[in-house]
Formats: sequence, C-alpha cells, structure tokens
Amino acid sequence: MAVRHKSTFIANEIYYITFTIANWQNIFTTAKYRQLIYRWFDYNKNKYNNKIHGYVIMPNHVHILIYISDKSPDISKLIQNAKRFMAYTIVNYLKADKKISLLEKFKLSPNQKNAKYKIFQSRYDSLLIQTQKMFLQKLNYIHNNPCQPKWNLADRPEEYKYSSAKNYILGNGYYKINIIDF
Repeated sequence: MAVRHKSTFIANEIYYITFTIANWQNIFTTAKYRQLIYRWFDYNKNKYNNKIHGYVIMPNHVHILIYISDKSPDISKLIQNAKRFMAYTIVNYLKADKKISLLEKFKLSPNQKNAKYKIFQSRYDSLLIQTQKMFLQKLNYIHNNPCQPKWNLADRPEEYKYSSAKNYILGNGYYKINIIDF
C-alpha cells in the first residue's frame, strides 16, 4: 500500500492520517456508511488501546489524528486492515441499497485475481505529529474542512456532526474522543 508521506513508524505517538475513496466518489453520505468509520475507531480503541484525538468524516475521505500504541500494528497494516474491513461492507451496502451505478465505478477489470472492486485509493497520507504547533495545525485543518467553499457542509466547524470540532469547542460531540488540552 503506497503512502504519500512516508516516515519511520514509531509506536506510542500521534499521527495524522488521511485515506480516500477511489475516484473521490461520495460514499460517507449516510449514517450507515459513516458508522463504519466509528466502528473502526472503536475497534482501534478496544483492541489496541489507540486513541482518537481528532477526526472528520467527509463524503469521500477521512482525516484522523490518532495515537498509535505499541499494542497496535504499524500504520500501514492498520490502514490496510481498515480499508479491507470497510470495503467488503461498503460493497455489500451498495448492493443492498441497489446503488449499482455507483458500484460499477469501483469495478476492477476481470483480469484482477483477488478483488472485484476497488473502494479505496491505494495510497494514504501519514504524518508523525512532532510538535504541539503541528498538532494544532492539523486539528484546525480537520475541523475547518467541512466549512470550505468546496464542501459547504457547515458554516462553523462545531455545526458539522461528523467531526471532533464540537468535542473541542463545546465539550461534547457525536463521538467520544480523547481531547488534548494544551
């Protein structure tokens, strides 16, 4: 799995991670599709003692600030497993929802041996957070992403439900995270 920003993996650190749906298709547009991300967060917290410090679920990509413990696989394996788990479920949801034209956009050529569909882009972004300033820059970017004119999903960061902005700004949000208070 390709990674755009490659750094040596160090356990017990915070990373900024982004992964994207193939061809930038909008998949995370209803609760059941977004719930896959939250289930993956829960799995990370319960199985590996990883901590979610910030996130936003956009229609076709996800940004996360995540503490990755020494009980966790490295980032590459963590993301690979997440994508695999979510891809199978997304395909099943698209079939059940009769979104065949959308599913067709993910179809691979018949020559592919292992998979029929490619739901996620192969690459992902991963960046080790090394300073408080860097953490705050990424958190700010995450929280303001839904407010960008390109997306226009909210007027203010705390109005977008599928983000940790409300956790930081109002003290509670849709999904419980580990707030870092500098």
